[in-house]
Amino acid sequence: MSPHTAPALRAGTWTVRSGRTTAAFEVRNVGVNRVRGTIPVRTGGVEVRDGAVTAVHAELDLGALDTRNERRDADLRKPNLLDSAARPAMTFTATGVRRQDDGWAVTGELALRGTSCPLTLTVVPDGATRVRATGTLDRAPLGLRVPRAVIGRYVRIVVEAELEPPS
Repeated sequence: MSPHTAPALRAGTWTVRSGRTTAAFEVRNVGVNRVRGTIPVRTGGVEVRDGAVTAVHAELDLGALDTRNERRDADLRKPNLLDSAARPAMTFTATGVRRQDDGWAVTGELALRGTSCPLTLTVVPDGATRVRATGTLDRAPLGLRVPRAVIGRYVRIVVEAELEPPS
């Protein structure tokens, strides 16, 4: 593999190992502080056909969101924000995948609270069965009603995923 070529993947369905996969986020809070947290990945998969990634999907458990601050976590789960009691899952579904440098650019839709918004992730391999995906989410199209001075508009996302290869 050259330093600018994404590796070829074995055909089939690669399954996310939920206990070994984390979705982390970072957002500005009150304009200056940074809040970091994680959301567990319940399920996910990557479809590979003829050497190309043809589908990517993931479901995250909003009820288990963790910022290491119980009060903040409870506030984030309320109906005006994530509404995790009524809608406990957040999903990502790819709409396009293209090779890029040493990985892939994965464009897709992040669905939350009955609406969705575009999200592009840069995905790079980290060993034979691990990938790291990074991107920035603009929370405004999701209708999260909190002033930007309280919670920043842009949320940095980092997913560290371990994949089970097809048998």
